[in-house]
Amino acid sequence: MESVDVIIVGAGLTGLALARSLSQQGKEFTVLEARDRIGGRIHTIETESGALVEMGATWFFPPFKNLFKLLKEIKVELTEQYLKGYTMYESDGDSPPRKSYSTGEDDDMFRIKGGTTKLVETLYNSVDKSKVKLGEKVTHIKVASDGVEVVSNGQTYRSKRVVTTIPPQLLAYSVHFSPPLSDGILTVLKETHTWMGDSVKGAVTYATPFWKEDNLSGALYSNSGPFVQMYDQTTSDGKHAALVGFVDDSIANLPLEERRDSVIAQLVRVFGEQAADYLEYEDTIWFREKLTMGGPDHGTAPKVGQHKNNGHRVYQQPLLEGRLIIGGTETSPQAGGYMEGAVNSAKHIATLLRSPV
Repeated sequence: MESVDVIIVGAGLTGLALARSLSQQGKEFTVLEARDRIGGRIHTIETESGALVEMGATWFFPPFKNLFKLLKEIKVELTEQYLKGYTMYESDGDSPPRKSYSTGEDDDMFRIKGGTTKLVETLYNSVDKSKVKLGEKVTHIKVASDGVEVVSNGQTYRSKRVVTTIPPQLLAYSVHFSPPLSDGILTVLKETHTWMGDSVKGAVTYATPFWKEDNLSGALYSNSGPFVQMYDQTTSDGKHAALVGFVDDSIANLPLEERRDSVIAQLVRVFGEQAADYLEYEDTIWFREKLTMGGPDHGTAPKVGQHKNNGHRVYQQPLLEGRLIIGGTETSPQAGGYMEGAVNSAKHIATLLRSPV
C-alpha cells in the first residue's frame, strides 16, 4: 500500500481537526477509526421522536478560545443553554427540592446549534472522506528508520509518522508498539484519566417542555440522583423537548428498564406527575464502551483520578525517534478533557509535524 505523510488513529474532534489542517497544507493522510461512526466521545443521537440529545461532549464556555475560532472558521453556530427560570436543587430524596431563580441573561453556558455532532460532521465534510476509514481497529504500530507501519484489521498501512488521538489509557491497553514504549511512558498512559470514561449520560424526551409552564429552567442539581446534573435540551423551535444530563453511576449495573424507572421517579418527585408522561429514555454508560475504556484482558480500564496526567509532559514531544505523536484532549495542558483541549491538541500536533523527523 502507498505510504502517506501521516496516519491519524481516531476520528474524534482532535483527529478530524488535524485532518482538516493537513488537508489545507496539501499533506497526504489516512484516518483510521475503530467505530462505525465519527466523533468518538462527541455523540449526538436522534431519538425516534426526532429529538437530538447529547450522549457525550456538550457544552461550550467563553474561555474556549481555540474552539470558538474553529467554530467561526467552519461556520458552526452556538446556541445558549436554556437556564431561564428556577433551577432545582435536591439535597436528598426525602426533602422537597429547593429552587433558585435566574433570568438566564448572565449565564455563560452554550451548546452547538444542531447538536455537537454537527461540529465533527462539518470537519469530516471538509476533507476527502475516502481518507477517513471507519471500522478500522488499530492493533500494532511498528516504527522503523524509514517510516511507520500501522496494522488495522490485519491490513498494514504505511506512513512517515503516526498520530494517535484516542484516549492514552485505551492506547496503552489496545495497541502493541514496536519498539516498545518505555515502562515509564506506559505507566503515564495507563494512569491518564479518560474524560467521560467514568460518566453515564441520560436523556428523557417529552412532547412539550412542560416545566417551562411552571417557570422552571429544567436544570437540576441533586445529591440523591439518579440524575445528579441535568439541563433542558429542547430544540430552539420547541418541537422536541428533552432533559439531558449526568446520571449517578450507581445505577449503571441495573437493567435498562430499572434505570429508566429510577430516573422517571426522580423527575416526578422534582417536577410533578407530568414528568411521568415521557416519550423516550436513552442513556450511555461510557465505562462500558470498549472503544473508550477498553482495558487489560478485554475488560474495562481501571479508573484513575479525575484529570490525572492530563497534559503530562510525556505528550508534548514526539516519541520513537520522532515517528509517534500521542495526542487527543487528555494530552492538552490547557482544558484537557474538554472539546477545547481536543482542538488545542490538534493545533499542537500540527506544529510538531512541521519539524522534520
